[in-house]
Amino acid sequence: MIHPIARSFLVNALIVMLWPAVGGAATVTVAPKTGSQPAAAALPSPGAPPAAPRVIAGPPPFGVLPGQFAIRTMLRNTYLTARDGGHHSIDAVVTSAVTPGPYEKFTIEKFQPSYTLLKASGGYYVSAAGGGGRGGDYDDTQTMQTERTALADDALFRTYTGIPGWQAFTIQTYNGHYLTALGGGGKSTRAFHTDATKPSTWEYFWIAKCGDLGTEYDYAIVPKGAGQPLTVTNGGGLVKNAVLVSGGATATAKFRLSRQSDGQYALQTPNRVNYVTAIQGGGLASGTKDWDNLVTDRTQVQAWEKFRIVDRGDCTYTIQTTNNWFIATSGARISTRISDPAAAPTIGYNAYFELAPFIW
Repeated sequence: MIHPIARSFLVNALIVMLWPAVGGAATVTVAPKTGSQPAAAALPSPGAPPAAPRVIAGPPPFGVLPGQFAIRTMLRNTYLTARDGGHHSIDAVVTSAVTPGPYEKFTIEKFQPSYTLLKASGGYYVSAAGGGGRGGDYDDTQTMQTERTALADDALFRTYTGIPGWQAFTIQTYNGHYLTALGGGGKSTRAFHTDATKPSTWEYFWIAKCGDLGTEYDYAIVPKGAGQPLTVTNGGGLVKNAVLVSGGATATAKFRLSRQSDGQYALQTPNRVNYVTAIQGGGLASGTKDWDNLVTDRTQVQAWEKFRIVDRGDCTYTIQTTNNWFIATSGARISTRISDPAAAPTIGYNAYFELAPFIW
């Protein structure tokens, strides 16, 4: 008789192995009718004519996600740390870190039908003692543990958010309780309970991507420390007011990052038809009265639709255009004419971004 967890693990493995063969969740690019575009003299078309639209397979629905993730509390903005990368049962996970290092980075595995597993940097799974339901009546130094090297019920969590992506989310234990960061975070001991049955401020967390972004995954692009993501007006297809820094509807903040053969990324807009274009390959502090420095009316990837997205090691990224300029924001303004991201603050700009994944 196969244990349900073992059976589910085998099914997950088969899905991941067979996904490319069956084509995955395909996205078909179809050229739409677009609005008027600036004159060719202002917007010359770089490179060779684009190839015909192609079908792109999405990522598998289950398995290990690329790269790592940092999780921090909503209230205090402190990071979850797996002490020493795991292999602890006493104060195994704490919430006192204010910057992410190796022990604040977790691998995420999606497990059918709707579970999430968190693995610490040392290869140990995070687990909730007893599958959850532990509060002040228990030794709360042992609420969370990092001893497991194989799957078990108490290492299975569900993650939820009312508004996916860059908004806060909750972590629910196997038996249906919520993970509570005591004091809203900032604890180096007795950091968690798991007996909450309804989420409040101590039960909400933020997540940020670290390292490898993979390909065909959706992210919100959030200027570091700003809280408001870049959004795409009408989902794409515009040359004016095309990309904004705003708190608009979450659906308009969903960029699909498609890795190109040269390692750069194309940023597909939420309508899944258009791409973000850095006019003239970057180097513009602003646009004109008729068009922006970032537009979203192109339907094929050429030179101006490619960006180098580089992890800085602290779960933030720089975004560089094909002509080696960096994208930066200042309030609601967007520039593609930053030569040195570290110097951007001297002129009031921020060239560092967090990428919040839409994986729930």
